[in-house]
Amino acid sequence: MHPLRQINIVLGRMGPTLATCVLTGVAVIAALGTLWLIAAAGGPPVTGVVIWIASTVTVVVAAPIILYSQHMIGRLRASRRALKDLTSRLAVAVDHAEQANRAKSAFLANMSHELRTPLNAIIGFSEIIRDQHIGPVGSVRYQAYAGDIHASGAHLLKIINDVLDLSKIEAGKMAIDDATEFDLRDAVAAALRMVRRLAEKAQVALTTELPPSGVHLVAVERMVEQMLINLLTNAIKFTPPGGSVRLVGTLGVDGTCILTVHDTGVGMTQGEVARALVPFGQIENVMSRTHSGTGLGLPLSKAMIELHDGSLRIESVPQAGTAVSLIFPPDRVVRAPAQLRA
Repeated sequence: MHPLRQINIVLGRMGPTLATCVLTGVAVIAALGTLWLIAAAGGPPVTGVVIWIASTVTVVVAAPIILYSQHMIGRLRASRRALKDLTSRLAVAVDHAEQANRAKSAFLANMSHELRTPLNAIIGFSEIIRDQHIGPVGSVRYQAYAGDIHASGAHLLKIINDVLDLSKIEAGKMAIDDATEFDLRDAVAAALRMVRRLAEKAQVALTTELPPSGVHLVAVERMVEQMLINLLTNAIKFTPPGGSVRLVGTLGVDGTCILTVHDTGVGMTQGEVARALVPFGQIENVMSRTHSGTGLGLPLSKAMIELHDGSLRIESVPQAGTAVSLIFPPDRVVRAPAQLRA
């Protein structure tokens, strides 16, 4: 152990008053020793008066400084102990939070799996009744009820799948090892097919502006389609009749591919944007009260794009609309030779 650390430990055991007395005595001895050295070198002689004056001055000057230093050292030690204790408690709290989050994700994943199995049967059998595959059901109303059951089951299955996907991502169990190269236009077309009827029903104009053909992405195509469907669905739901939703694809000079969904909807404040990115977080406004939802669309899209080393960006102005962008990094973008020359 370092000698200074040993001295510090010994002084700490003495207490501030006794340690001050000891250090003051050492200071007096050091002062008198200095005077004797000066006298030995030909300086003024050391008399009793000189010794008394030097000792008194040293005590008067050094004692308050040493006492204050001891007080501050004591406070620093107490702060260090409190900080160490707080750090330990914080580490335990973080560990408990991580365990709780893993347990939550595992619970959601297991529950989602358990729910999907009977739900698939409900969807399948209701489809058989709705489409009368085995024979007539005997009443048009029964057929309509079967259609409602099928639609409700499909909607619930989508919610469960979203919860399952988000749980897997949070638990670190979802990977993109099956990423393949595909045409961007194919993924966009698939997403548009899924939301076009919703846009027509909501009386919202749906348009696209994409880069020239030949732009490919190296990603999980299902996830890209899901992200686009989530963003387009949200934009349509929160745009009043007569408004518009526009999907724009651009290629950045740095090699990125940016897919942006613009809408002329109700928009959001910065606080509402932050809340919308939290799982199950929903924004309270006139449009949200007329549309159902779980608040998983944006968080799931953000998690999926980040799995692809990309990012999600939101720009919104209340009562003026929102623009949500999916930004794919250059190593996920493949351009045709003609575009590279351009």
